[in-house]
Parts: sequence; structure tokens; C-alpha cells
Amino acid sequence: MVRLISLLSLAIIIAGVVPASSQDLWDTDHLEVLIPQAEGSLEKMRFADQKYVLPSLDLRDNPPVGPVRNCAEWEPTSGVMVRYPLGLPYSLLRDFDDQVTIHVVVSSGYQSTAQNNLASNGVDMDKVEFLVRSNDSIWTRDYGPWFIFNGEDNLGIVNHTYNRPYRPNDNLVPYYFGLQQDLPVYSHSMYHTGGNYMTDGAHISSSTQLVYNEAADDNGMTSAEVDALMNEYYGMENYAVLDYIESGGIHHIDTWAKFLDEETVLVKEVWPSHHTYQALEQRAVLLASLTASTGRPYQVHRVYCYSISGGSPASYTNSIILNNHIYVPFFGNTTYDEAALETYRTAAPGYEVSGYYYSGFLSDDALHCRTKGIMDEGMLRVGHIPLRDDQEGPALVQTEIKAHSGSLISEAIINYRHNEGQWYTAALLEDQQGQYSAEIPAPAEASICEYYISVSDESGRSAGMPRTQPEATYLFNHQASLSSAPTGGLPMAAQLNGNFPNPFNPSTTFNFTLAFEDEAELSILDARGHLVRVLASGVHGAGDHSVQWDGKDANGRNLPSGVYLYQLRAAGLQYTKTATLIK
Repeated sequence: MVRLISLLSLAIIIAGVVPASSQDLWDTDHLEVLIPQAEGSLEKMRFADQKYVLPSLDLRDNPPVGPVRNCAEWEPTSGVMVRYPLGLPYSLLRDFDDQVTIHVVVSSGYQSTAQNNLASNGVDMDKVEFLVRSNDSIWTRDYGPWFIFNGEDNLGIVNHTYNRPYRPNDNLVPYYFGLQQDLPVYSHSMYHTGGNYMTDGAHISSSTQLVYNEAADDNGMTSAEVDALMNEYYGMENYAVLDYIESGGIHHIDTWAKFLDEETVLVKEVWPSHHTYQALEQRAVLLASLTASTGRPYQVHRVYCYSISGGSPASYTNSIILNNHIYVPFFGNTTYDEAALETYRTAAPGYEVSGYYYSGFLSDDALHCRTKGIMDEGMLRVGHIPLRDDQEGPALVQTEIKAHSGSLISEAIINYRHNEGQWYTAALLEDQQGQYSAEIPAPAEASICEYYISVSDESGRSAGMPRTQPEATYLFNHQASLSSAPTGGLPMAAQLNGNFPNPFNPSTTFNFTLAFEDEAELSILDARGHLVRVLASGVHGAGDHSVQWDGKDANGRNLPSGVYLYQLRAAGLQYTKTATLIK
């Protein structure tokens, strides 16, 4: 077989620079030299010699119809994108094909070789689909498609401009994948890269300062303009952009942090003498102080990343989640590799967690960098903010359910038990706002309640919360029924009765009762107690009162998802309860 070496590969060989991470066996006898993840001077020289013209930055299409929701990595997937030559162990692909379709980006010159080598290494070829297009590198995470659901609940692809301008073939991969899969593709000109992006599927995402710096240098955009584009194309209401952890490197957030669900983040931990130690400790504290879309602070877990070759930390955060499985890179030390798996199992209960060794994995480049999940176009999505605070009396469980297949919901139930006793079920019923709810009855005495939600639709899909239920469940302390109000005597001077629906979107109604005509003020505060809006004030008559809130602040701006406090001041007292806005 003739050995195929690109001009760029030849230039790297001549220069004597062949990083281990940039090599891969593409058949049993030959080694392909791959271009590195970071853009190099030789790469630029190659195109300078060819009088290569940088792509123009006028690719911006009309954005998707809003409101837009960007999919999180843990949402239901139908596939995973890799590029051939791989830069991945075949054992990983053999496990991928048990879960999803493997979409292989391959040039026409390599397709036959890819077909033979995948088959000979035990990959199920019935689960392989080729995208035969010219490409430049293996970093499908960085240039691959980002998925959104638009305001009409249809899946689409957003194609950012890949921040490696000398790799124009990579930049077009999402466009051609969209054509192949019959999905709309929305392109914009702002530079970005998939390794520097995490999103929670609930309108919160995070990157490092790289996104602002490159947008300023290459697109002439301010940080406010970046935030506005991220909202327009991805539906981001809260974009947390963090400082770098080191002065050099590629500055991708997936090399040191990872969202595991809406309120759980995994952060790299290194030894105290490493130059990133203090920065990582500060970032972990910072993340733990931020409010997740659930209205609670993030739960931060740490994974220890030992020193690999050259004194750099292993990158255990550079994993990928596909449905109920987490695939973690291994770096060759059994003790630390297994410890990393246990950290994941603790932080993400119920997932099947497995590790994969590959000699090319490095500190800033591992398994996540070379793979990209493909969202299920007809996914069954269940959204729920878990009950974690103590509950008294019947506990109301509310959830959002969306069958993107268009199928009817065939079953939606809560499974619950108290003090590890017998399991019971309660049907989730849909209200006029499209929310589903059910009550867990109060126990006879204080108990620990365990519950999970399970849903199925007529397309055959099933989903639930936690996503790995029934292996994982939620727990809260459940008190006995509320004592009945005392008979006789004077009535309560004022009473805050609650709101409905809760959680809500787009509006909810608050109810309160006054025994006598009195001054009353009903206000909305954020989770930190800052005033958001006064809904009602002044003298109110005796009796029942209702006030509607549209989820906006005093200036008419839409507020992000989260838990808000509503507060009644009346009869010389203050009454406070919580309402949850879900988008």
C-alpha cells in the first residue's frame, strides 16, 4: 500500500516535530502524522506559500427562530462523530457501537482503508455511517456541529466559524453533515471552538476568556456583542466566561472542567507545586458560588489529575457522555485511572463509567477533543428540578415533558417510597400550561423520601429523571402532614397562599389573603435576596387577592431560569415563599 503523507505532515517530519498526540495508525503498517490541535507556524507557512486567503467573515445566516435551546451533552443522543484516521482506540469504537451510530468523517482517499480497518478491528459496520468529505484534522469536538432546538421544537445545527482559519475543510463539516442528515444549518461568523464550551441545556453555558479574546481580535466584537450572539443563536441567557488557568496552551475549558448535569461540575485537581494549582482552586470555589439553572449553587466535584509525561497533568475531565454511559480517557497509571472512574461514579450516580487507554492522549487533548455527540432528533426530554429541601405535607413534583418525535406520551409516573419501604407510583398529569405534576403523599411520620420520574412515548423512547433512573434516585426529608389550622380564636391577619403553576413558564399567579383592609406589598427577589420587581403595593381590602407575574424584572426584561423568592409584607409581618421559573 502506498503511504499517503500530506504536505503539512511532510513539513512537520522535516522539522522533527511529531507530537505523540498527532500520530495515529491508519492501517497495520503505516503511521499517519496528524496536524496538532493548536494552530502551528508550519501550518500557516503551508498556506502562505500557496497564497491562501483567510475565509471572509460574512457567513452569518439568519439565526434560528426563537426561543432557542442549546442541547447539553447528557441529553439523548443517536450518534457520535469521529474522524478517520482516528486518534482513538478501537476498543472505544466497539463500545460506541453498542450505544449509537458512529458518524465517520473521512476523505474519499481514506474511505476504503477506513472501511477495512474498522471492520477488521471488530466495529459493527451496521452502526457506521460515513461522511465522505475533505477534512483537515481529527478534532471533531472543536469544529463539529452544535445542536439546538428552535422555537418550533425542530432540531438544527449551529455552525460557528472554527477558530483555526487554515483548516477550511473542517469548518465546512457541520454544513455537509446537516445536508446529509436533512437538518437546517445556521452559520455565523464569530470564531469559536467546541472544546472551549460547556452548556447545561437550560440556557447557561461557560467558556474561557478565549472566546472574548478571539472575537475581539478576529471579529472586532465586544464581549457584550458575543453574549448577544450566543443568546440569538444558542439561547444563552447566562454566559459564564472564566479566566485562563495558565498563560499558554489552547485554553479549552474541557481540559479542566466539565458539566455533568444542570447543577454538577467536575473540576481538575493537581498537585500543589504545579503552576495551575492556585488557579484551579480558585475556579472551583468560583463555580461553587455560581447559581445553576435549578436556582441552587453548583455542586463541584474534583478529579485528581496526576503528572504524566513532561510533568503535565492528565486530563480526566476530557470525557464524553453518551446517553447512560460516560467514557473516560486513561493515561496508563492503574491507580489514578481507577480513582478517576470512582470520582465519576460518585459525581454522576447511575451512569456506566468506563475508561480507555490511548498513548496519544495528553494534558490538553484526549477523548472529548476527538469525539462529538449527535443529538437524537426525536428525543424524549424530561426536565425537572429535583426536590432536595425538606418537604412538609404532600410534596408536589413538577416536570416538563417534550416528545420531539411528535408522539403521544404513553406513560408518565413518579415512583416513590419512604424509608426504603415499598415502592408506589403516582401519575403525572398535564395542566393547561403543558406542565406535568403529581403529589407524593405525606408519610405518617418523618421519613426519607426516595423518588424518580419515568416517562415513555409511543415512538418507543423512554426517559426520566434522574437520567439514569432507576439506578439513581432523588432523596429529601419528608415531614408528616401539616397540622390543621386551630379552630376558634381570631383568623390570621395575613396569609401567603402560594402560586400556580409552579414551576412556571411564562407566567404564574400569586395568591394571598388579608383578614382586614391593610397596607400590603408583594415583591419578587432573586435567589440572593436582591429585589427584582414589586408586583403590588398600597392598601388592599380584606379577602383573597391574586397577582400575576410574567417572569420579567422591573425594566421588562426576561429573567433567566431559577428559583425566585416572592415576599408579602402585610399586617406588620413578612411572609416568603419560592417560585421556580423554567425555560
